[in-house]
Amino acid sequence: MLRRLFVLLGNWLLARPPVLVVAPAVPEPHLPQDGALARSQRSPQPKPALSDPRRAMARVIAAFDSAHPVRQRKDLHGRDDKLEALFEAVLLNRQHAIIHGARGSGKTSLAQVFGDYADQQSAVVIYAACEASATFAELLRPYFAFLPDSCVPFSEKANFEQNRQALSGAFGPREVVDFLSRLSPERQIILIFDEFDRVEDSQVDQQVATLMKLLSDAQVPVQLLVVGIAHTLDDLISCHPSLRRHLMSIPIGRISQGNVIDLIDSGAARAGIAFDEAVKTQIVTLACGSPYHAQLFCYVAAIEATKSGSNTVDIDILQKGLRRACEAWGMLNQDDHDRFLALAGATAADAARGELAAREAAGKDSLSPDEATAELLGDALVPSGSAGRFVFRDSTAPQFLLAMVALERGRASAGARTGKATDVSDSDDGELPPLPLSIAV
Repeated sequence: MLRRLFVLLGNWLLARPPVLVVAPAVPEPHLPQDGALARSQRSPQPKPALSDPRRAMARVIAAFDSAHPVRQRKDLHGRDDKLEALFEAVLLNRQHAIIHGARGSGKTSLAQVFGDYADQQSAVVIYAACEASATFAELLRPYFAFLPDSCVPFSEKANFEQNRQALSGAFGPREVVDFLSRLSPERQIILIFDEFDRVEDSQVDQQVATLMKLLSDAQVPVQLLVVGIAHTLDDLISCHPSLRRHLMSIPIGRISQGNVIDLIDSGAARAGIAFDEAVKTQIVTLACGSPYHAQLFCYVAAIEATKSGSNTVDIDILQKGLRRACEAWGMLNQDDHDRFLALAGATAADAARGELAAREAAGKDSLSPDEATAELLGDALVPSGSAGRFVFRDSTAPQFLLAMVALERGRASAGARTGKATDVSDSDDGELPPLPLSIAV
């Protein structure tokens, strides 16, 4: 079986050798016929917590890793239909495809799990993360370096290598098609362009769209899988309207509440941690269908439970974990953190306005705030490009605003019960593992 090659484009542009990673095999590439699993299968009982805190924390980190894309199909919750659509479009119908959605929605995870499966089907999969300043030639050249010789007919090897060396300067889509047309028609090659929306030069959009069209017209056995945010599809189609016949759109939205529960249960079983039902409900409510936030909130709560010597997460432990997650996020976005903290502690009406705005943005990726809400959120909002619509400047921010509002309500409720202000912050300053705040999922 051919190994799948991962190419980091930034290393190429900086004249450093690319990093090669051998993708792990996917244990079960086929979907079960019946998607409904028994509750006992979906919610295994957590194993007892390990006596060694370091080992217990290592299990938590492995179970709820929100900093990296998932690599196995069993961990790709709520995306089976998208994966099947990619199989049919790219592997069977030889179409190009684009995965698009909000940051943190799991686009990279979907692309990498698909790439693992395509590799098992004998396709050659080459992956690169795009750089903002890349030109068309800089974008494509690293892929050419990792085209295996086995994809080139013996009679074409000399000319193929000659042509590859000739593509050392600037070139356009037609030169790429002429070069790739020398490949064997028996081997399918899939080029994955992750984070394509980062590319700043609009001319690159037009050239990539033209490349897709020319590859399809010439029936070259090379498919492009582009991963980007919502406007990426519109940008490509506007460059080449006829591309619609050759391109499959795979939109990535929020996962269902049931899928979030499955994510919590499966991670809890691996971590040896039990989550109270009230805790699950709170995480589902705050995550708003975002796999990234669901895993992050589970992670911080499970770490807090492990640190306290418990193998059960209750509401008090969840609140400590949420507070730590918000504080860590604030180190990356201090302005929005401070604004949200003030908003959560403001009047009940203002906090409710902020909460409604966050839920609208989390569910629809944008919002249409009234004047009072826009003033409350201030610079945290930026125009979306659609008339009257706005987005949070930090696409991960809405769920952190919801968490801050929930924490303030919990503090106020506890204070009302005891008759005094309650501080739910963690007084234990023991060493903790760093929070996984990356959103490359």
